[in-house]
Amino acid sequence: MPNMHEWTTGISKIVSDGADEDLIIYGHRLTKLIGQKSFVESTYLMMTGRLPTPGQAATLDALMTAAIDHALTAAAMIPRSFASYGTSTTAALAAGILLFGNVAGGAGEPLAREMVERIAAVQVTKREVSDDDLRGIARSMVQEAGSKGERVPGFGIPVHKTDPRAPVLLQVARDNRVFGVYCRLLIFLEEEVARVKGRKIPINLDGVGAAVVLDLGFHWQTAAAFIMIPRTVSMLAHYLEEKSQGTRWRHVPASEVVYTGPMPED
Repeated sequence: MPNMHEWTTGISKIVSDGADEDLIIYGHRLTKLIGQKSFVESTYLMMTGRLPTPGQAATLDALMTAAIDHALTAAAMIPRSFASYGTSTTAALAAGILLFGNVAGGAGEPLAREMVERIAAVQVTKREVSDDDLRGIARSMVQEAGSKGERVPGFGIPVHKTDPRAPVLLQVARDNRVFGVYCRLLIFLEEEVARVKGRKIPINLDGVGAAVVLDLGFHWQTAAAFIMIPRTVSMLAHYLEEKSQGTRWRHVPASEVVYTGPMPED
């Protein structure tokens, strides 16, 4: 049984022998990455074990830029509330991160998992996944979600008529030759959802993020993380702004709370 004293990793290794001080990440010296490779390139290396092509790096950078902020959503309000109570930066960012789940920021993960499983089932018998295969997958996904009274994750956004980030990201993926089988499936899903609903339900950031992450070669479990990681920058900015405004004890006024419980009889 593994214990806390025995670890095995192929990711990184500290080198420190007096003559050589460095960190090796998948065979690359960190001192050679610094100043020569971008944060996005180094992130790709950490997650895949290899450096990205220029197109992959550009597409990942675009995704992380798209996810960096979305105004005063809960991911910003929670750190701001923590700031008003004098809580530390660490606690505020941790609280904001804990928000992410299937409702906010994390819907891409279940979508990515299902896309991987559905496409893998086709690839068992076929080397190439055709458009007809993808249309069939999209049809099944929408039908099964509907039969359970659920929605296909990754579609719809309350604050926009259409999510302005999704089409731009998909075009970046096309321009950089990252637009692969998962982005293709996402388009067919959007078409099938529209056919069933009788109106267009636009792809949102979670949805496009899931497809792009998969076509970049990442594991489906990273889909939510690549929305969450850049959003921490937004959390920090909102936390610091709230601090600079000097607010204290931000709360909901009692006059705006509707009480529906019983009242005492006396």
